[in-house]
Amino acid sequence: MPDCPATDAAAAPVAGGLPQTALPCLGGDTTVNLAGLPRTPTIINLWAQWCGPCREEAPFLREGLAELDGVSFVGVNYNDPKPDWAVEFAGLVGWVYPHVMDQDKTLQVPLRVPGLPTTYFVDADGRITGVHAGPLESIEQLRELATTYLGVP
Repeated sequence: MPDCPATDAAAAPVAGGLPQTALPCLGGDTTVNLAGLPRTPTIINLWAQWCGPCREEAPFLREGLAELDGVSFVGVNYNDPKPDWAVEFAGLVGWVYPHVMDQDKTLQVPLRVPGLPTTYFVDADGRITGVHAGPLESIEQLRELATTYLGVP
């Protein structure tokens, strides 16, 4: 699993964007401010290793990273009491994008998290342009959502 991106801890959220955070990198030493992520189209997926539907959608996220040029992926290991198991799971399913931890559900209120899994689509201006609650059911569905919410082919 790659290191998390360097972010400006003081970066403020844009209107309709990701909140300012101080989330630890899963399996790393850095702290990530989601509001300070690089301004590229980004897919943020909230998951936990104990979540069955999260496990089912894992291959589609892995394939999406390979197929969606110009789109960044960030995972959020959410409300997961076993980060070591989460690191192992991410490795087993072949996720080669960075993940942060939100064990205390700090994102629940600002992102109105409906449950797991949930996928957020963030445009190049840092605004959340779409939310998909529930598991992704195919790579085609992920491609369609990325086209609809991020304008990527």
